[in-house]
Amino acid sequence: MIDRRDLQARIDALPRVSLAHLPTPLDECPRAAAGLGLDRLRIKRDDCTGLGFGGNKVRQHEFVLGDALDAGFDTVIQGSASQSNHSRQLAAAGAKLGLEVHLMPKQDHMSDPIQGNHLISRRFGATIHPLAATESTIAAKEALAEELRADGKTPYLVGMGADRSLALAAVAYVQAMIELIDQCAGALPQVIYSGSQGSTQVGLLLGARLLGLDVQVVGVNPLDDRHEAYLSVQQILDVGAAAAGLLGLDSPLALEDIVNDTRFVGEAYGIPSPAGLEAMDLLGTSEGILLDPIYSGKAFSGLMALTQEQDVSDALFLHTGGLPALFAYADQLEANG
Repeated sequence: MIDRRDLQARIDALPRVSLAHLPTPLDECPRAAAGLGLDRLRIKRDDCTGLGFGGNKVRQHEFVLGDALDAGFDTVIQGSASQSNHSRQLAAAGAKLGLEVHLMPKQDHMSDPIQGNHLISRRFGATIHPLAATESTIAAKEALAEELRADGKTPYLVGMGADRSLALAAVAYVQAMIELIDQCAGALPQVIYSGSQGSTQVGLLLGARLLGLDVQVVGVNPLDDRHEAYLSVQQILDVGAAAAGLLGLDSPLALEDIVNDTRFVGEAYGIPSPAGLEAMDLLGTSEGILLDPIYSGKAFSGLMALTQEQDVSDALFLHTGGLPALFAYADQLEANG
């Protein structure tokens, strides 16, 4: 356990840039709570971080790109699905900071027509290097980095396969946990649920445990071990340890602390699930809050099921954003009614 002022000082000692509109709102959602049989439901609106349509990655890029700029890098590389929220937010951040951004989107089932996140990333001036759906993103990013170095650039890799950026992304959510403590004013929920492949979840959990808080943090993963970006529970624990190390601390987390649920992926990553669409409808019609069909919609479907399994009455949902994808999935959403 660590004193909050000490923890904040350690966070403040890291390089950081200003990108996000913080603190993001914490909304009370009584109609959705009643519909789910909960006493209380709050939603932390990290879809409202501002830059490039917002999302959790804007908060993380403050530390990731702060680190890149502090170390003298001039170029960043990211690769993911064509509808990547991470890539869209990185392109916006690069435009704001004057960093050259190279994106490597997979040519998947959502590549054509150019819409949603893929369209927006292009509008921010990112250089696009399309990848075949069967290519390894991690290997392709490394190969592009070598090419750019040969051209005199100093590229910084983010996202899957880039361990330092994943740890810095977790530090951003240690900071978010401090923010949440202030907003909850002593009335923390039983459980915080978040859509997360690892960094967002483990950052919140690390912050809670470092400060001696008993709140549980549950990650609802939008992908499973069929996807290259998947992190095992051990790997998520390792990200937490690396984040603690960046703060000059030992991690208090153990393997049993990491709850990262892949049961709500549905058919596959990038394909809407019936439960996720139901979750979108519930929150949209009861609270006027939009979710996306791939990340936050599936994550909220996890909350709907898990609060019943775990007998939770007071829950908090971290909304990670992803809303531009709504437009790319318009046909599927309309077909659902």
